[in-house]
Amino acid sequence: MPEKKIEVVMGWRIPEALKERSGQADAGKSVDPFSICNMCSISVSVFKSENLYAEGDAAGHVFVVKSGLCFSFRYDEDGRRQIIDLAFPGDFAGLEALTQRRFVSSVSALTQAELVAYPVDDFTRQCYAEPALSRALVECIAKEHAILTKRLMGVAHSPASQRIAHFLLEVRSRALASSKLHPVSESARNRALITANGDFNLKLPQAIIADTLGLSIVHVSRTLSKLKEDGLIEDSSAGLRYRNLDGLKELALWEGVSPWLEAG
Repeated sequence: MPEKKIEVVMGWRIPEALKERSGQADAGKSVDPFSICNMCSISVSVFKSENLYAEGDAAGHVFVVKSGLCFSFRYDEDGRRQIIDLAFPGDFAGLEALTQRRFVSSVSALTQAELVAYPVDDFTRQCYAEPALSRALVECIAKEHAILTKRLMGVAHSPASQRIAHFLLEVRSRALASSKLHPVSESARNRALITANGDFNLKLPQAIIADTLGLSIVHVSRTLSKLKEDGLIEDSSAGLRYRNLDGLKELALWEGVSPWLEAG
């Protein structure tokens, strides 16, 4: 696959936050970490249900989701899948390439997806050369850590209804933030499960919810049915609609996803 220069790709979620919090001389610099002028990149298309890479593959690139929706996962010794996280437009995939020779998880496309791949050695060198890029990378890693920490605490200590409610709100918040900061075409928006009217209707398969939260599909189905009976969510032609956000937040003990995303 030929390499080509990407002039303008997606912006990062947090440059404004960096400017506001940083007291350094270059804090006002406009930074778009996905328009890295000294790096070549590869455009990658992944079909629905196709792997971008598999656990154990050589880790030669860092990826950024341009459109669509991906997820990372691993299988345990018994063949059960554990989904680690979702990746929306503007999110990274394959950051372990910065420290590992081989990928420690797999990434698959939940919808048709377009990504940009940066050679890991070039990306690492550019982080050293551009402090603002390094700071933005640290912020993104910290955001991901905050999301996964909250989810892990829920898996360990919360009932299924609270876990699912929190996950529904997390996905909505992340999807809306991604849609606002990374506008895409109508066709790409539909693939990414984001509506055009500024809202979000969930179309995630129940198996994705189950494998993310460590629940059975039967348990997820029963819990979603109960949430519908309680008037918190409802089915629509566009997917699962969030009918009572305040009630859903109360059930989830919602405090937001992370400081970098709008709580919605």
